Amino acid sequence: MAELNLLTTKATGTITYGIDASSANKEKRTGVEHYARELIQALKNHPLKENERVILFSPSLLDSDLSALPTGWSSKVLKWPLTRGWMAGRMSWELRRRRPSLLFVPGQALPWFAGTAITTIHDVAFARRPDLYDPAVRRRLERITKRAVKKAKRLLVPSQATARDVIELYHAAPEQVIVTLEAVNTKLFHPHQPKDARAILQRHRLGTNFFLAVGRMEKKKNLSTLIRAFELFKTRRGVGDPFELVLVGEPGYGYDEIKRFIDFSSYKEHIRPLGYLPDQDVSPLMSAATAYLFPSWYEGFGIPNLEAMASGVALVTSDIPAHREVAGEAALFVPPGEPEAWTQAMQRVVKEGSLRAELVEKGKQQVAGYAWERTAAQTLDIFRSLV
Repeated sequence: MAELNLLTTKATGTITYGIDASSANKEKRTGVEHYARELIQALKNHPLKENERVILFSPSLLDSDLSALPTGWSSKVLKWPLTRGWMAGRMSWELRRRRPSLLFVPGQALPWFAGTAITTIHDVAFARRPDLYDPAVRRRLERITKRAVKKAKRLLVPSQATARDVIELYHAAPEQVIVTLEAVNTKLFHPHQPKDARAILQRHRLGTNFFLAVGRMEKKKNLSTLIRAFELFKTRRGVGDPFELVLVGEPGYGYDEIKRFIDFSSYKEHIRPLGYLPDQDVSPLMSAATAYLFPSWYEGFGIPNLEAMASGVALVTSDIPAHREVAGEAALFVPPGEPEAWTQAMQRVVKEGSLRAELVEKGKQQVAGYAWERTAAQTLDIFRSLV
């Protein structure tokens, strides 16, 4: 009976917000998972009204940080024996039996029986650039995005660029789409002293002169162009140049091609794929880099832009609408398909100390406009407007 008391009833007037915490609870997190976790943690800092409750739904027990719940919050584990289908199967069954006032899904895959629902569409790269995706994944993303547009009362998007794409490509009503900016955890990502990165550099046998790129090693991230540009950079620098290209992230779609570029590169020993690293390692590594390189073909927002600016490193990012929107004047923008232009950008940040310092200072100013607390407050206001 206690569980039923958490759900909305006309008799009690209780309002319950159900939040899908499955992405936030993952041990290895990339963009969507980071967004879900940071937003949930920030929402906890905003007191609920007397009649409001929050339930975090997940397929397994929440980790220690997520499970620290303030007044009015609770969690519910919905066990599921399969590796896939939790949202469509187990979550849908739960919502048929006990439906909260409103359901928020931080990814765009809504369950079948969502009721009043909000979801976040992070990007529609699979529609703009279908060549960058596995066909099966592209079809799945297409299905769940269409369902989200059809079923969700509000669609949260991280940028004006993504808002335009969702309205144009999926004919969402403009009033259905709301921009809620993503942000960066400045407790993790901030300027570090050189000594903070020493242990990480030693562990991976890295020097102190390197460019850094972080993200899943997949076609969308355009690492093949970056590798070609780095080869040109090394050739022009000559024998004995110490610079390395450090790649952090797990393999994704198209990794075989990326690996071939690395394996057959004349500068293979200077290209250092490190695999996945936790944020605690990535942040000091960013601060120690000469520049952060973000050559993606498409992004809906690009949290690494903010992480680089917050870490006090010069940012070189691809010239795409979302990156222009997020980075403002705090980056060198380079056409994603031009290796020569990327080479020239790398040469500039190495040779021009004043440019590097200017980018770092502008980045510090730019990133100050992004805060998870602000995003959480806006998101909670949207919840309340629908119940």
